[in-house]
Amino acid sequence: MLLHDAGLAYLHFVLAFVLVGALVAEAFILRLPVDGRVARLLLRVDLFYGVSAFLLILAGVSRVIWGAKGWDYYQSQPFFWAKIATFAAIGLISIAPTRAFLRWNKAAGADPAFAATEVEQRKVRRAVVFETHLIALLLLFASLMARGIGA
Repeated sequence: MLLHDAGLAYLHFVLAFVLVGALVAEAFILRLPVDGRVARLLLRVDLFYGVSAFLLILAGVSRVIWGAKGWDYYQSQPFFWAKIATFAAIGLISIAPTRAFLRWNKAAGADPAFAATEVEQRKVRRAVVFETHLIALLLLFASLMARGIGA
């Protein structure tokens, strides 16, 4: 059982690092002027981010169902619910950048000279950076939860 639990934890951690890497990549790419090429790159990185988020959810659910601690531990743990709420908030915030990336790609397909406005680009980057700050909060909740604090 311990090896099984360790494998689930490993998968969960790897996917979390992939998600954070994709999010940080978006933040850095958004420092560039967004033309058609950069818009396509952002959309690819955002797809990578979205797939990693989906797989991370599956890995997390697997840990809750088949992990060593089990559902009974998690359901009464307030920091588990804080972590879930924070992850949901990050997901909701990520909708706006994804929509912008899709819009920019569509505009770049219609106009080869497309360039996103600096104002819109800063707004999208601010949302992405805010998501990364929320991940720091999520990690605090995960640490407290793992140690049984609050139960």
